[in-house]
Amino acid sequence: MTFGLRSVALASALCCASLAQAQTSSVTLYGIVDAAFVSTTNQAGGTKNAIDAGQLATSRWGVKGAEDLGGGLKATFNLEGTLANDTGAAGSSYGGGFVSTGTTTNLFDRASVVGLAGGFGAVNLGRQNHLGVEVLAYNDPSGFAHAATNPNVVYGSLNSGALFGPYGANSGGTGLRQNNSVRYDTPNFAGFSAAAMYAFGENATATTSASYYSGVSGAYANGPVGVNLAYARLTNGPTVAPLPANSTMTLTDFGARYAFSAVTLKATYSQSEVDALNQKIAVAGLGIDYRLSAATTLTAAYYDMKLTGAASGKADQFLIMGQYALSKRTTTYATLTHAKANSSGAADLSMSGGMVFAGNTDATRVALGIKHAF
Repeated sequence: MTFGLRSVALASALCCASLAQAQTSSVTLYGIVDAAFVSTTNQAGGTKNAIDAGQLATSRWGVKGAEDLGGGLKATFNLEGTLANDTGAAGSSYGGGFVSTGTTTNLFDRASVVGLAGGFGAVNLGRQNHLGVEVLAYNDPSGFAHAATNPNVVYGSLNSGALFGPYGANSGGTGLRQNNSVRYDTPNFAGFSAAAMYAFGENATATTSASYYSGVSGAYANGPVGVNLAYARLTNGPTVAPLPANSTMTLTDFGARYAFSAVTLKATYSQSEVDALNQKIAVAGLGIDYRLSAATTLTAAYYDMKLTGAASGKADQFLIMGQYALSKRTTTYATLTHAKANSSGAADLSMSGGMVFAGNTDATRVALGIKHAF
C-alpha cells in the first residue's frame, strides 16, 4: 500500500513537472535607439542641419514572447513600433483611406502579430513585413542605412506612399508592411526555406478591395553563401486616379551575398511594375563590407535607380560608411552619401530616393551618429 501511494505521488509530481515545463513562457523587451547629426546640401532653402533618429538602423522598441505548449509547439507574439527619438514621438503613419500618403499613426506600426511555431514551420497573423522586405534587408549594400532615402527601402520595399500608396492591404500610405495578413514560413531544410503570405483587403461593400496576394519567397543560406528571392502581386481595389479599379502591381526582389575572410560582397535587384500606368521602377545595388578589425567595419555601396515606361527617369546614389563598435550593443558611425539625378526633371528627381530637391540635380549628406541596442 505504501508503495502504491508513493507511486501515485511520484506520478503526480512528474505530471506537474511536465505540465510546468509545457507551460514555460518568456517575454522580452527589446529595441534600438539611434540618432545622428545630419547635414545635407541642396535641400529646400539650402543646406539642412538636423539631429535625426534612425540613421544607421531605424529606432524602435518592441515586446516579443513565446509559450511552450508541449510537443514542440509554441505560441508566439511580437509587437514592435517605430521610435522618433529625436522628438520623443512613437509610431508612424501607414495610411487610412484610399490615398497616396499616410494618414493613420499606430503605436505598433512595424509589427503586430500572433502565431504558432513548431516542426511544421511558423504561421503569423497581423501586420508584418511583406516578403520582399526581408530579401532586401538581408542583402542590402548598406544594411538599410538611412532608411528614409535608401533606394531598396523607398522603391524595392514599397515605402514610398506617393508611388505605391494605393496598392496592398493598407488602404494607402507605405506598402512596406501589410495589415490583415497571414504568413507561413517553412522549416529550414539543409539551408533552404520558403514563405507564403496573403493580406486581406477587408472591404465587403466595394466591388473590389485592395490586397497583397500571391506573395512567395525562397532562401538559401549555407556557410558564406546566401541567396533570396521574393515575388508578389498587389491590387489597388477601388479606383484611385489615375488608376482604374483592381489594377495590379507585380513586385520582384532578389538578393545575394558572399562572405570570405574579412570581406562580404552584397548585391540586390528589385523591380515593381504597374501595367495600368505603363510604369516600371528598377533598383540595382552593389556593396562591400570590409572588417578592418574586430570593432571596425568599412562599407561602400552603390545604387542605380531607373524609371521606364510612360515616363523615363534615372538617378544614382553612392555611400561610404564607417562603423566602430564600442561594445556588443553600442556602435558609433559616420556616413557620406551622394545622390545624383540625371537631370532636374520631375521623373529623374523622383528616382533620387527623396534626397534631391526641385531645382537641383544632386545632394550630399554627412552623418555622425551613435546606435544603442537593448
